[in-house]
Amino acid sequence: MTEISDTGPASRGHGTFWMLVPVVLLAASVIGVGSLAAVAARDPGFALEQNYYERAVRWDRQQAQWAENVRLGYRLTLTLVPSSTGAELTLHVADRAGVGLHGANVTIEAFANARSGDRRRLTLVEAPDGSYRAELKDARPGLWELRCVVSHGGERYSEILRADVPRSRAP
Repeated sequence: MTEISDTGPASRGHGTFWMLVPVVLLAASVIGVGSLAAVAARDPGFALEQNYYERAVRWDRQQAQWAENVRLGYRLTLTLVPSSTGAELTLHVADRAGVGLHGANVTIEAFANARSGDRRRLTLVEAPDGSYRAELKDARPGLWELRCVVSHGGERYSEILRADVPRSRAP
């Protein structure tokens, strides 16, 4: 039988290094995920659809609104003109026969696609020519989504428009 003898002290540095590797990897992962979550929470370009669960539950109401939109047959025509403070928004609302709709309550939820977390709610004012107008202040140039709601005579019409907001004119 051969005897094994231990002639020197055991080396102790190798076990500690490998024991700390998973701890360092776990800490780096937690710090990385936490940093990304903090950036995403403050970034206006990162946004979720508001009330998405409630909207999903009430899908039948959305279907009924689409049917109402078809029945009403309104036509919305949007014009955006650059101004020194953003963009002048003009909305022409016509009924099925093409006649301008006067005395309506028109609201818009507007947001740039690149910054969907920054939403603006506008109440448009009727102009003497029958159009509805509002100022879209500090509007960044680019593609915007405008969720329009027209209420007139107890009826509600909604439509989503997309438009390019032009660069503002210098003051």
